[in-house]
Amino acid sequence: MKGDFEQAISNNEITAYLKGEGDYFTPEEFNMGYHNEMINFMGMMGYLKKQEHPYQELVKYFRLYLSSLKEDALDAWSLFNNIGCYYDLRKDNSYFLTQDEDLISELTAEEKKKIGVLCRYLRDNFDKVPGSAQMYPIEKQMKLEMEDACPYNLLTF
Repeated sequence: MKGDFEQAISNNEITAYLKGEGDYFTPEEFNMGYHNEMINFMGMMGYLKKQEHPYQELVKYFRLYLSSLKEDALDAWSLFNNIGCYYDLRKDNSYFLTQDEDLISELTAEEKKKIGVLCRYLRDNFDKVPGSAQMYPIEKQMKLEMEDACPYNLLTF
C-alpha cells in the first residue's frame, strides 16, 4: 500500500481506502492477489486514535463508506471483511474500541438494511468474488465471524 488513511482523507478517498483500490491496495500475506482489509483498517484506527473524538470519526467514515457501496460481489465482500475487522479489533479492546460501543448499533435502520442486503447478495453470489474457490465457503466464514466477535447475524438486517 502506497497511500495511508491521512492521504485518503485529504483526497476524499475513504471508500477507495477501505476497499483497497489503487494506492490503497494491500496484498494479503500469501500474496494471492487479494486485498488485506485488516492492514488498512488498522491503519485507519491508528490515525483515528490520535483524533479528539476517534469513535465518532470512525462512525462517520464507516457511514460514508457504507453509503457508497453497491449491490456487487466485490463491494459486499469488502463490507463483510471490514465489519469483521471492526469486531475482531473490538473484542480485544484494541485502539480506542471498547465493548460499550458498537458500530452497527450506531447505524440507522436503513443503513443496517443495506448491510443485510449486501451480505445476502454476497452469500448468493460468493462465486463472483475473485479467488472464492480457494476460500472457505461464505456460510462458514459468516458463521466464524459471528462466533468470533460480531454479535449480529448480518443476514437478518
